[in-house]
Amino acid sequence: MKTILLNVRPCLVFSFRALIIGLFLFSNMTQAQSDTLTPGEQNKFQRLIKNFDVSVYMDAYSTFVLNDPKEDTSNLMEFAANSPFANEFRLNVASIWLEYNSKNVRGKLYVQFGDIPNLRATPEEQYIKYMKEAHFGFRAYKTLWVDIGYLPNPIGYESSYPINNQISTLTVGGYYETGNLLGLKMSAQLTPSLFAGIYVGNPYTLAYGKNTSIYTGLTILYKYKDIFSVNYSNMIGNERTESPKRNHLYIYNNLILIAKPVKNLLLVGEFDFGLFGNSMKPPDTTKTAGGVSGFLQATYRFTKWFATTVRGEYASYPDGVLTPIYAYDGKLRGLLTYGGTVGLEFNPVRNSYLRAEYSYLSADKDNYIFSSMLSDHRHSITFTACVRFGTN
Repeated sequence: MKTILLNVRPCLVFSFRALIIGLFLFSNMTQAQSDTLTPGEQNKFQRLIKNFDVSVYMDAYSTFVLNDPKEDTSNLMEFAANSPFANEFRLNVASIWLEYNSKNVRGKLYVQFGDIPNLRATPEEQYIKYMKEAHFGFRAYKTLWVDIGYLPNPIGYESSYPINNQISTLTVGGYYETGNLLGLKMSAQLTPSLFAGIYVGNPYTLAYGKNTSIYTGLTILYKYKDIFSVNYSNMIGNERTESPKRNHLYIYNNLILIAKPVKNLLLVGEFDFGLFGNSMKPPDTTKTAGGVSGFLQATYRFTKWFATTVRGEYASYPDGVLTPIYAYDGKLRGLLTYGGTVGLEFNPVRNSYLRAEYSYLSADKDNYIFSSMLSDHRHSITFTACVRFGTN
């Protein structure tokens, strides 16, 4: 995994401070401005203000590798979509969320700083790393919406933001899934239980950064009350890598099942299956390749303050399309990992948590892919703390 760590430029610091000062001045000016308007204008102005939501989200972490060899001089965790540095206290993310929702127009701007955005940014794409989302949309017809910009991708249950997950750290399959999409999405709530959308654009992944080829895909979500839901999404395009330069026809399928069979119990299952052209595995690097990943997860909430989650994961890319080719034990193959995580969560106040997680992740025997290529497995403990506050 290529990680770029750069200092925040002075102009971006200034812009961030200007945003905070602007929001503060705006909030203080609204009352004064409202007093100079007619009653009808005041009502219109107040409705406009109510369409805005502003939130601040912060997440800090500390990760410890329990079996780290003494010879390992790097503290960077392999296949980490968040909490990537071991044996120190760090900031995953500090983010400001600005949202606007009205009857016919909507938009989101999430700006971010910390270790998570630094993971995603290549040198030529520095402008994008400070944005988690940046998009706007309009109602085209009844429930049909068109959204344009830097959009979240429907592929995958997990998010790089720990607050959106029951377990802070992501699976290896989640690490290799496409992140955001720079493009266009059309979506509609077809019935109270059925949602569908199509999208087109350039995707980003943690593993490879921006892909300059155009992708297209669809997502279909069926939800039965709050008891059960099934979500199928796919992507079709060219997974073009720069090093080595190679084109891969890419058909990626994602299936997510969510169930709440009894009160306080949440069950999640995800299965990904991809077909790719041009395998990287010799001797025939032009053949069609495949890869699978997935996880099973159960969360039980004992009280409104305490919850526990258990997750098992598996990922296999034997032909090395999304992953490097490893040579070990007299054979060549792509990445194979499996493991499990157990976590405890304490919620002291609304929209906050303290989490402790133990994870075990293993590769093929003697495939030394962890701890700077010194170990074929990893035991780790991760502590995360989060708070989010704002108008919603």
